Amino acid sequence: MPLLLYRVLAQTIVRISLDNYRKYSAHDFVLDEYFQLWVGSTNIECNEFWQGWLVNNPDKRQEIEEAQEFLKQITFPNYSLSQASVAALWRKVQMDTGMGASKNILFLSSLRMKQFAAAAMLITSFVSFIFWTSEQQLTEYTTTFGETKTIILPDSSKVILNANSQISFNDHWEDQTAREVWLDGEAFFSVRHKIDHQSFKVKTSKGVNVEVLGTEFNVYHRSQETKVLLSSGQITLSFPMKKKEGKILMKPGELVEFKRDKFKLAQVNPINYVSWTEQKINLNKTPLREMIRMASDNYGLEIQVQKSEMLDQTASGTMPLGDSQSFVANMTKIFQIEAVYENNRYLFLEPINQTNPN
Repeated sequence: MPLLLYRVLAQTIVRISLDNYRKYSAHDFVLDEYFQLWVGSTNIECNEFWQGWLVNNPDKRQEIEEAQEFLKQITFPNYSLSQASVAALWRKVQMDTGMGASKNILFLSSLRMKQFAAAAMLITSFVSFIFWTSEQQLTEYTTTFGETKTIILPDSSKVILNANSQISFNDHWEDQTAREVWLDGEAFFSVRHKIDHQSFKVKTSKGVNVEVLGTEFNVYHRSQETKVLLSSGQITLSFPMKKKEGKILMKPGELVEFKRDKFKLAQVNPINYVSWTEQKINLNKTPLREMIRMASDNYGLEIQVQKSEMLDQTASGTMPLGDSQSFVANMTKIFQIEAVYENNRYLFLEPINQTNPN
C-alpha cells in the first residue's frame, strides 16, 4: 500500500475513530482493519497512531494485548482470512474454550510452556475451523438499532432477534450431535423438538451456554451480563464459576442473571421479559435505570439524568415500542419526567412543580 494512502487512512482514523476505539472490546479490535494493519505490518504512521493511542488509554491495554496475540497466532504467510472468517474463528475459539475476551489468560501467560500450549490449541482450532468452514456454510443474521427480525432455523425452530443483536449458525445440522447457535445481544427462541432428541445449544462469548431439546426461552447477552428466562419446557444452563463450571436445570418462570462470575436465580412472570417480541414492554415496578439501559442496547441512545436518585424511580404499565424518538417520548410520559436533547444525547429532567405551597 503506498505511503500516501497509509497517511490518509491514519488521518481519517484519528478524526473519526478515537471515541469508538475507547468503547472497543478485544473482539472489536480483532475485527478492525486498521488494527489488523498495525499487527501485520511495520508502517510508521500506523504504529505511531496505536502506540500514542495506547499511552492515552492505558486501561485498554489488556484488550489490545489479547487482540494482538490472537491476530499473530492466525497470521499465516500463504493464507488470509476474510473479516467474516476472523469473526467466526474468534467467536468459535471463545465458545469452545469457555473464555471471555477479558479473561483470555492463555494468551497472556508469562511461562513459555503455557504460551506454547496456548498457541498449539489456537492453531489446532484454526486448522479445524478451516476444514469446518470449508464443508459447512456459516449463516449470520444481524439487526440494527431499533430493528427486530424473525428467523427460521434449518430445523424449523423460530428465533426472534432483538435490536442491535447477532446470531450465527451452520446450515447443516443433520450430521451434528447438536444444533448450535452463537448469540450476541438478545433473542427469543422457540425450539422444535426432534424425534432423534438432537439437543439445541445457544452459546455466548462469556461461556454461558443453554442446552435444550425443545422449549421456549429468552437469552439476553451483552458485554456486562447474561440473562436467561425460561417460558416453557426445561433447559440446562451452564456457566463458568471460578475454575469450574456451574450447571443448573431451569424450570418455567425462572430467570437466571449471570454477572462477574456470580449468578442469581429468581421466579418471575415470563411475559414481562418477552413482551418485546410483540413490540411492547410490560413494566412491573421497572426502574428508570433499566429503561435507560434498554435505550442504549436497542437504540444506541445516550441518556443522562439530572439527579442520580431519578434512576430509582419505577413505573408499571404497558409501553409500545417504536423508533428511538417514540421510545424516549413514551419513557418521559410514563415516568412523568422531561427530556432535553443536545450534543447527541438526552438529558432527563425532573418536571417543574407548578404548584407553589404557601
